[in-house]
Order: sequence, then structure tokens, then C-alpha cells
Amino acid sequence: MNIPSCIVPITGGHCAVCGAVSRPMPGSGEGATQTLLVCGNELRPLKGADSRGRLTVGPPLRLPASRDDPPVGGIWDTHSSALYLAQGSTILRVGSDDTVAVVVGALDEAGDADGRGRAARFRDAFHLASDGAGALYVCDDGRIRKLQLPGGPGQRGNQGAAFGPQLAAAGGPGAAGGGAQEAENEVVVSTLLTVDGGYVAALAFHSDSCSLLYATSSAVYRLPLGAASAAPVLLAGSDEEEEPPNAADGRGLDARFYNIMGLVVGGEGAVLIADHFHGEGLVPRSMAVRRLAADGTVSTVAADIPGIWHSPSILPNGYLALCSSSCSIGRGGPALHVLDLGLKPQGCRPTVRAPAGGPPPRTLPADLRALLDRQPDGTSDVTILVGGRAFPAHRGVLCARSDYFQQRLGGGFADGGEQQLDLPEADPDAFEVVVRFVYTDDAADIPAAQAQAVAELADRLLLPELARQAAVVVEASVAPGTVVGLLLWAEARGPAFSELLARLKAWYVENQRAVAAAAPNTLKRLADGSPG
Repeated sequence: MNIPSCIVPITGGHCAVCGAVSRPMPGSGEGATQTLLVCGNELRPLKGADSRGRLTVGPPLRLPASRDDPPVGGIWDTHSSALYLAQGSTILRVGSDDTVAVVVGALDEAGDADGRGRAARFRDAFHLASDGAGALYVCDDGRIRKLQLPGGPGQRGNQGAAFGPQLAAAGGPGAAGGGAQEAENEVVVSTLLTVDGGYVAALAFHSDSCSLLYATSSAVYRLPLGAASAAPVLLAGSDEEEEPPNAADGRGLDARFYNIMGLVVGGEGAVLIADHFHGEGLVPRSMAVRRLAADGTVSTVAADIPGIWHSPSILPNGYLALCSSSCSIGRGGPALHVLDLGLKPQGCRPTVRAPAGGPPPRTLPADLRALLDRQPDGTSDVTILVGGRAFPAHRGVLCARSDYFQQRLGGGFADGGEQQLDLPEADPDAFEVVVRFVYTDDAADIPAAQAQAVAELADRLLLPELARQAAVVVEASVAPGTVVGLLLWAEARGPAFSELLARLKAWYVENQRAVAAAAPNTLKRLADGSPG
């Protein structure tokens, strides 16, 4: 597969990039964000991460050292409007004015104890997650621990210099602040789970299910929150040892992971997983990005990524970012590998969480999906006829979401007052995916077998975002035996598919020998189908 990507090198003598975390920029306008790379004892701003332009790395903000352990992960928490870093035996808080403090644990004393603030002890804090409602979660030496932050959901904002030393651009920390002991000691640490096998490869909060997701090296689990006796549920993969280890797409227990090195939850609720493959003799070979859907289906969305990459995150512009300790594809230092997988841009808005034991929070996409699923219920005012199937719908929703339907159903047009609208030569299964997207903005589970039909229909109905998502699924299915057919198909679709066509051409050129072996008549078929 040829996924649009770039590599951002990190200069300055750092040994590793351990994560990327985004936060709102106070006073910089609605939706303005700043993305920071965790690089040793520095935070490096990633410029351009909130747009689709060039990405560059800015001058550092330095952090106080904790023993010999630099921070290994970070998370933005909307409840407290602060960034938190896991750093060995401590958890650091970085306020919106870049003041830093140890809020849990002790800088020079590792241990194993629940408790309040500085009295709690960590052995090796690693991976952070936030529920956006007042709690953080951290992996610590094979355990998952909860950090209950002080105050209620409305008690947000920066605590100011009282939280500790000021970060200085390209310089050392300033003088330590005081008077924060009382606020810091209000953080309560408790152990939620001791993981079988003692290894946690990744941790994330999943807002749709109000649960934690965590991964071992070869499986992904869900830990429901709100019930003291809740047990983890295996979502996909297996922790049973296999010889030789393998990776395979599939559903639930049939899926296999080789070596999970991080996961991130996308805006649509699907989970993206960094999976590290090995060559012979366990020599590092390449990475793949795997996708875990809500129904437990695992699919590979990007494969054969050279090098060792970990700690995936989704940037504000929707790009997926992977981190490295060193770049193994021609550069000696650490780097960020950025891929365009057609993901939704990510914001830093508060996460709505249901009270423990209560019903899940209502959302507009979920309510519109329920409205769609209830059809026909007497509320629809137009029926779309596609391939012999009738789709009751609401013209207001269709017109608001699609310029095509606005032209066909809007006032003053010939079809404006019609109660039925025909879509000739459209595939009904593809339209089912399209209408779901129109109502919910969800393009997360486009079946590979329907991706081409969905892409064509979305382009026809003037839904460029859906067409792009479907094109990503189409490209993910490219293989030596299918690339020629996809090339001819994309070329016949016209200018809207020019980017996909260019990537398919590049894939063909890179894999000519494999294509020739799998499809000996390739050149003849291309010449017949596209003489130019």
C-alpha cells in the first residue's frame, strides 16, 4: 500500500521521541492547538500540526529531571486544563502557562503504594490516559492505576506558578514555586487492575464505551469503568504463545497481533494499533497500522512501514503520528513518521462521561443514527429508491449534508416537492453506507468489498470526505493481482480520483516484479484499457 506520509527528523541529540500530545492554545482563537513532542527531558513544539502544511520542530521547553528517567508519555486532560507526563516514579503536571510540578509520587524514590499525592509511589509509570471527567489512568509495572484529580468537572483552569518551576525555551527550569502541597495532596491514587503476565503495551480511554482499553504485546482488552468488580474483556488477539508468532486480520479471537507497540482511539471510536513485525531471527523489519472496529474486526490499514515505530497519536489535523527512538531508514536520529489515513481531525474538547452505573451519554451522531435505524417511523418525508430498495429519509438532513440533495430536493428545483427520488445505477449496499455517513458522519466501517462503489457514489453525491475515506479503504486492498484493475478503475473515475490514481501508479512501479509474477498479462491489459 502507498499511504501518503512524511518523516519529521528530530535534531538536537535526543535519544528518543516518546509521544506527541496536543493541547488548546489559550488566547489564540477558537480551536487553536499546540502539539508537543516528548523528547527526553524536553518538550518540542511540532509546528504545523493543526493544518495540512509543512511540519517542523520548534525550540525546546525543558523539564526537571527525575532520577535518570525522562518522561515516557503524555496526555492532555480537559477537566483540569493541564498536560500530564509519566516520568519514572512521578507524574508531572504542565499547566497552560508552562509551569511544572510533581503532583504524584517522588522524584528520587520509586516504590509501590496507593495513597494521596506525594505519599503515593510508582515503580515505573508509563502510558497515560484521561477520561476528561476528573480521572487519569497510568500503567505502572504491570498494573493499571487510577489518579483521581481534585475538584469537580467545573473546576478547571491553570493553577499558576504555585505548581512548580517555569519551563524556559532552550534553557533550564526556573526557581521552584511553593504553596502547592495542599492542592497536590488531593490527588488520590488507587490500583484498578494487575494485568496477567505483568506487561501493558498501551493504554487509552474509550469514551463511547466509558471504558479503558489496554494492550499486551499480542491482545487488546477493554476494562469497564464505574463497577468495582468489573473484569477485563478480551476484544481481539490472543495471549496464548504461538510458534512462530504471526499476525492476521480477522474478528475477535481469530485476529492476531505480532508485537503491539501502542494504540490510539480515533474520533469515530475505532482503535488504531501500531504492530511491529520481525524478520528472520527477530531482526526488526517493519511496522503495520491495524484497525480495531467496534465489532472486534481487525484490519490492516497500512503495512510495510520500514523501521521501528511506536506510541501512535492523532494530530489535530487528522494525521496519524508514530514515534521512534532512532530512525532506521537512512537517518541516525529519532523521528516522527506521519501518515495520512483519512482520519478526522482531533480536537481538545472535554469528553462527556456518564455517571457510574448510569446510561451512556447521548450524542448527536448517536441520536441521528437511532432516528435512521427507526425508519420508517412516520417522521420521514422523502424516500430514496436505489436498486429496488426504498430508504425512508428526512430531506432536511439530506439537504444539510449533501449539495447534491440540496440541488435535487431544495426549494425551487424540479424534484423539490417530490416524495420519492430515484438514484439510477447506484448500488443499494453502497447507498446504505452513504446514508449512514450522511446522518452520523461515521465512515469508520466501510466494507472492503463495497469501498469502490461507496467511493463512486460519494463522489456522485458530492460527499468528498466520504469519497476520500472510501479511497483509503480501496488503496488498503491493493495487491499484485488487483493493482491493474484498480488503476483502470481510478483512471475512469476522473479528476476526483487523481490522488488515488497517482498513489496506485507509485505502488505499481515499486512492485512491478510482484505484479508481473501474479498477473503476467499486466502490460497488455494496461495497454488495452489505457493506451495513453
